[in-house]
Amino acid sequence: MALTYQIGVDAGGTHSTAIAYDENGKELGRAEGGPGQINADYEGGIKNISDTINELIDKVDGDCMRVLVGIAGLSVVGNAPEVAATISSRINNLPTRAITDSLLALYAGLEGDDGALVIAGTGSVYNGLQDGHLIAVGGYGNILGDEGSGYAIARSAMQSALLSWDKREHNSLIDMFTKLFNVEHMDECNAKFYKMSNPEVAGMAVHVAKLADKGDEDATKIIKEQAHLLARDIIIGLDRYEDPKPMKIALTGSVLANNDMLRGLLEDEVKSKYPDVIFSISNGENARAVLFDKSKDYRYFTNHEDR
Repeated sequence: MALTYQIGVDAGGTHSTAIAYDENGKELGRAEGGPGQINADYEGGIKNISDTINELIDKVDGDCMRVLVGIAGLSVVGNAPEVAATISSRINNLPTRAITDSLLALYAGLEGDDGALVIAGTGSVYNGLQDGHLIAVGGYGNILGDEGSGYAIARSAMQSALLSWDKREHNSLIDMFTKLFNVEHMDECNAKFYKMSNPEVAGMAVHVAKLADKGDEDATKIIKEQAHLLARDIIIGLDRYEDPKPMKIALTGSVLANNDMLRGLLEDEVKSKYPDVIFSISNGENARAVLFDKSKDYRYFTNHEDR
């Protein structure tokens, strides 16, 4: 009897990862490919995703039963069934389902249970699941939201430093930014900040965290503020559940995985209202979501694109 397996794909803004699993959840192989963020480059993203899946299929000796693809930018592009059908048409018409990368992370982080996944890396979002219903809080991007994210931490730190510079007050964040930007005065940092990409800005959050860990008051204030805002979003999400509320919350993303101060403050604030909450750190292997996806909405080739 031929080996049967399923494929999970995590298609993000920097690369795509496809992993094959047998029916017991054992990894059979994986393939890496180019970016799969389809709102930035639809055709390029679809091609990278499809090429990565086909590379994996060629590696694994057996029959693939279904493919679950979590795609960055899908919520912006919309029409997930059409996206799934397009990918299916390029991978031998295999049953395919397309979901957002945050929903993929939710399935993987909760391992099929109800609860929530909180992501805080470059950006941030709360995604909850109860009886098949999704609850989303935040995730509105670096301009309108992303509370508690690396970007928000760095942006708030920059605002604090600029305000202190205008007042000619001492602020350790001024020294931090002038060193990072290799300039003499704080007012030279502003233009450089605006030229940075979102991941580059978010990358500066680690320097704010290091200052806070050393006891710096200005940096600690930023971490406390962002922890409070992200805890607020989590409490909003928990408030929206029906009773009895699921109390499992998985945390993922570079900020929550590496910033002990922010994570501790966040957990304490949430538990002050919901003491039964159980927090865990997700391992970030989001392709595993295919093992826990209970949906039957897997699409075969149904579109009419030129092949």
